Amino acid sequence: MIAIANFVMKGPMQAYLAAIGFALLTVWFSPFGIFAGAVIALITLRVGVNDGFKTLLAAMAVHLVVSGFLSGTYLPGLIAIIEFMVPIWILAVVLRQSNSMGSTLQLAALMSGAGLLLAHFMLGDLPAWWMGLFDQMFRPVLEEAGVAYSTDTIEQMTNVMSMLLAMFAVVLWFGTVLIGRWMQGVLYYPGQFQKDFHQLRLPKNVAIATVIVAIASLFLNESSGGLLGDLFGLLSIVLMFQGLAISHHAVFIKHLSKGWLFALYFLLLVFPQTVLVLAIVGLADTFSDFRSRWVESK
Repeated sequence: MIAIANFVMKGPMQAYLAAIGFALLTVWFSPFGIFAGAVIALITLRVGVNDGFKTLLAAMAVHLVVSGFLSGTYLPGLIAIIEFMVPIWILAVVLRQSNSMGSTLQLAALMSGAGLLLAHFMLGDLPAWWMGLFDQMFRPVLEEAGVAYSTDTIEQMTNVMSMLLAMFAVVLWFGTVLIGRWMQGVLYYPGQFQKDFHQLRLPKNVAIATVIVAIASLFLNESSGGLLGDLFGLLSIVLMFQGLAISHHAVFIKHLSKGWLFALYFLLLVFPQTVLVLAIVGLADTFSDFRSRWVESK
């Protein structure tokens, strides 16, 4: 990533080439969109909002034209642009102007939450919509291939699919902006990214909203069409980042082994419940401010 950052920062032409190149690769392998977004974020954070926007436009135009030509429709290109590019530039602008990771994360949650609300408003019963999509697109393929599957498992997945996508959007958007910020820090402000991430803090209104939604979802989730449960999942992933920041800060300030962090990320990958644990830590920190009380170990 640092080699990419060095190349991008050599000049405008290199920035355009990198963004366009990764945008083209995204047509065939979508995870390359993360690199395109990171380039856009880096240019926006380091050079300026206008330069970042020009880089965004170049990547969008090339990706849209090529994906439309190859697939015969612009829909996949539009999805990739919404997934990897436009939100990244918006968040990078906010981070550049506010210099606050907490505010940037809050905006990522608001954007994802707006998409969630829009989906519930336009599609109504989202689990039924996801099941209809499965019946239309995937069930015939699985049956033709003779692949066995559990109907109960599919139904369980449709109940949480919207929440998982909203959570994934926040992780993807904010994580990509963090990559851009990290590259900027390594090149120009060594050690600054670590300091900023260790102090990542969300406003108290996020914690209060999480408590309210959590309580409401216990009694009204079904009547809300699952919306409250989806919002609680979204708020949990947002607070998880604050829990991660606290964990990183604790390891640093107490001079603990980095193995603790590796173990934490392993648990995140293997046990989804770890998200809720970290969210609770982040929630508690919002009111207690653990980090201000810790004394560095000698």
